[in-house]
Amino acid sequence: MIKLNISERIATLAILNGFKGNLDTLAVILEDIKQLPVNNEEWKKANRKITKVGEGTQWTWDDEKGGEEEIDLQKSTIDYIKETIRQKDEKKELTFNDKALISLRSKL
Repeated sequence: MIKLNISERIATLAILNGFKGNLDTLAVILEDIKQLPVNNEEWKKANRKITKVGEGTQWTWDDEKGGEEEIDLQKSTIDYIKETIRQKDEKKELTFNDKALISLRSKL
């Protein structure tokens, strides 16, 4: 079990949505991914704000107010997440905006 805040769960979803690989691992990821979405109650608790920016929108929220959710990820999912973060780090693609990835890596 791992406790993830909203930002870490969204970062995990983004990584897992980009999965390309074998069907065995995909089946595990599809099972694990069901635990990650943020429900309306959690968004309210985290004081989510949606702001119109040009043609799109920007979401902001407070991870501390939102709290953490216990997630039970399987080994192949964790391995894929770790490898994806490691590759981004090696390519020096991590920025301040990726602080959820950095905290996620330390929890895995």
